[in-house]
Amino acid sequence: MSALCTRTYEFSKDQYRRSDATQAPPYAGRRHGYVSQGVLPVVLCLLALTLSACSTNPATGDRQFTGFMSPEQEKIIGAEQHPQIIKQFGGEYKNPKLQAYVREIGARVSKNTERPDVEYKFFLLDTPVLNAFAVPGGYIYTTRGLVATANSEAELAGVLAHEVGHITGRHSAERYSRGIVTALGATVASAAIGSAAASRAIGIGAGLYSSSYSRGQESQSDELGVRYLHKAGYDTFAMAGFLGQLEADHQLQQKIVGTKQAVPSFFSTHPNTAGRVVKASEIASTYPKNDAKKGRNRHMSMISGVLYGNSGKQGFARGQTFYHPDLGFTYTVPKEYRIVNQPNQVLAVSKNGPAMILDIRENKTKQDPYSYITKTWLKDEKIERPERITINGMKAATAEFNGQVSGKNVKIRVVAIQYAPDQIYRFQLAIPHTSTPAMVEDLKKATFSFRRMTKAEKKSIKSKKVKIVTALTGDTAAKLANRMAFNDFKMERFIALNGLKAGEKIISGRKYKIVVNG
Repeated sequence: MSALCTRTYEFSKDQYRRSDATQAPPYAGRRHGYVSQGVLPVVLCLLALTLSACSTNPATGDRQFTGFMSPEQEKIIGAEQHPQIIKQFGGEYKNPKLQAYVREIGARVSKNTERPDVEYKFFLLDTPVLNAFAVPGGYIYTTRGLVATANSEAELAGVLAHEVGHITGRHSAERYSRGIVTALGATVASAAIGSAAASRAIGIGAGLYSSSYSRGQESQSDELGVRYLHKAGYDTFAMAGFLGQLEADHQLQQKIVGTKQAVPSFFSTHPNTAGRVVKASEIASTYPKNDAKKGRNRHMSMISGVLYGNSGKQGFARGQTFYHPDLGFTYTVPKEYRIVNQPNQVLAVSKNGPAMILDIRENKTKQDPYSYITKTWLKDEKIERPERITINGMKAATAEFNGQVSGKNVKIRVVAIQYAPDQIYRFQLAIPHTSTPAMVEDLKKATFSFRRMTKAEKKSIKSKKVKIVTALTGDTAAKLANRMAFNDFKMERFIALNGLKAGEKIISGRKYKIVVNG
């Protein structure tokens, strides 16, 4: 019996004994520090549900608590979540050949699982983030960013096999069921102590793919993933190798940013516990050595030309200038600022304190920018010096007010630009009181640089893409890295992208990845 089943049973039994011993009055509503008779049926119901919900998982052999999400419910939840996920992550990547490649590998690693009742479905998302995740019902997703980072078919297979392990391990069902018990327990506690705060509703379903797995679940999926790799004929060490590469890429991103940042998307939902790579290698070594498939050359051929970084429909930075070819706008930030492109806004941040945010809002009432700021956007703020302005032929307005960012008092300067009659582009500038006049002037120039892209710019400014090159005699890592379409960290980016070690020699005739402008 699982730990949860044991804990819940002991807690419920104890509550029952204590409730009986105190001889609580036979009317509901009064509290004596224990469970009242009005709550006792709920506790007994919870006990019965918990005991009946423990089952043995065919893939792991473990007893687990999944009683609040049946296999049939998993299918329903997956089907409901699927269109939302596709929309949230920018849609499916429009490359039929690469989509088919992902589905083929997915079908191979999921062919011989312990859950033949599941119809496994694989999707390639159009986002540069390095991630993969599974949703109940057999829905498994990976991103073009992760596929481009992998260096062989076996490495990609390892990621997909790991996600299959989450499905066969029924980890989402386990998390969901534990969450329900927590919610029910909160309800019982609320009834017992009269606390409304203890009975807050918990929205669990929508977060199943975005919340982190436990270390035990992650370890279990690694073990199952290696098992499925072996059954499919792939190199069982590929998973450990790719985990190491993902960690190296994470370290590089921290170096590029210049400070510690949130863990990358894959590790935010898949904990990268100490020794995980070593453990995955140990598991792989328990399988007999054979002519396990790596598929490096085929994978390189498949990812040739894949988009790298943000696409035209997401917008991207070139140096200090941000371009959005699909929406048709561009602007330039000061030299010391770093551009961070997010799904719903673009950030420009500096080490000196000031920061700026650009986002877009509907203007259904078609207000002019001045009215939009004063009557809609900041109608409840004590704004100062609202002013009508013009930015590159577009109507605009600006104002400022006192605010706080990270607990520090700052001056917030806002700019609203009427890009279309029903569309407003909004700048928000957080300016610390310690900012110099020169810093403030730089931010002003950035907002006034906002303009429409020309037709020629839309055609000439393209997304970056992966190019596959074959190393020639005499090629070195430095020589190939110099061809990378970046202004900084060229060597480090080349090494991380190709899963190399520092100082590793380039092999003549071998295929390598570089990133070029589209």
